Amino acid sequence: MKIIPTPNFADFLKNKWLLLDTNVFRDISCNPTVFTEFFISLKKAGATLATVEAVKFELMKGSATPEKYKEKKNLVDGIVDNVLPYTPKTTISVYDLIQMFGIDGTALDLTDFILGAMLKQYGQKICLMTRDISDFIQTIFDLKHIVNVTHKNTIFTYGIYQFKETKKLESSSDTPF
Repeated sequence: MKIIPTPNFADFLKNKWLLLDTNVFRDISCNPTVFTEFFISLKKAGATLATVEAVKFELMKGSATPEKYKEKKNLVDGIVDNVLPYTPKTTISVYDLIQMFGIDGTALDLTDFILGAMLKQYGQKICLMTRDISDFIQTIFDLKHIVNVTHKNTIFTYGIYQFKETKKLESSSDTPF
């Protein structure tokens, strides 16, 4: 297994937060050593690794035993520097994204909307690493980099996304508060 990011990826992440989606953690369990070395190198380059509670929920749900649950929790805790909290602004951003996605958001789960809301909320200071590349449409999010990971007989491709600054809207007046 080998991790192959696009050129200048580590430089791009300097002084930025990198949000990790659920699929990243699931893939780490296949080869923790290679991913751990990769994430250590990103941290040395000045990136801060983060996630949100909803990702932790997705990862830990369905754990077969209490030991598996603890194993998954320890995996996340051992990689990320921070779990970003939800704020009232996050909720407003979720409502905004639902409107922006329109019909294209029908199949998205709440975790993807929350991750997108974090990208909207924190702008150019944050990006997302996900293998769900069809969930973060390029009319709303910029694909900044690609990270390829060789795996057995295939290649996993992760998109590194940021919210398009041109898509910033005033907060929706249709929110329930």
